Amino acid sequence: MTRFYTVLLVLVFIPVSWCFAETKPASVPAKPTAVKKHKNQKVAKVTKNKTKGKKPAKAKKKKPEGLVVGKNLKVGMNMDKAISLLGVPRKVTVKRGTEPSLDSISIEYEKHGVVIHAVNGKTKIEGIELLPTFKGQFANGIKMGDKVPALIEMNGVPQAMSSSLARYPDKGLYFSLKENVLVSAWIFAKNSKILNHKLFKPN
Repeated sequence: MTRFYTVLLVLVFIPVSWCFAETKPASVPAKPTAVKKHKNQKVAKVTKNKTKGKKPAKAKKKKPEGLVVGKNLKVGMNMDKAISLLGVPRKVTVKRGTEPSLDSISIEYEKHGVVIHAVNGKTKIEGIELLPTFKGQFANGIKMGDKVPALIEMNGVPQAMSSSLARYPDKGLYFSLKENVLVSAWIFAKNSKILNHKLFKPN
């Protein structure tokens, strides 16, 4: 009988001990959240330190463009637009033509060295006179004070030329010269009725 109990105990306890030996609590992996958060904070801090003290780049302001004949100042443009560009004139003169329909108005801007001309009662500029004090330039780069070779290089050989005048009638351009230097100019619209246009055009 004692043998029977001994065998029974062996049969019962050995499997139970095996069960306890095999059932270990599953290890829970450590959450990386804290580490990740710490890393992100560190990166953010470094980025902030790098950008600290740096001022945002300012956009460079373009210098206002001066007067450019053939670009922002040209024959054929509206008088009110030219007046808005040039400002308050020094004086306004009415010139009599060969007949009333050819009377013209001249508006002088001493500050700019510019006189604009229009037929009386019309709204478009028919002539622009550039004085020796004109500080702007033509769209091709020609300006007062340039020499004749530069003029020819940019505009070609004049149709007619003397020691005091270079004529480009097809372009409506007339340059006054002094000692081989450009000192003033006239620009006319095609078929302009301004009296000076008729005087400048070669016969």
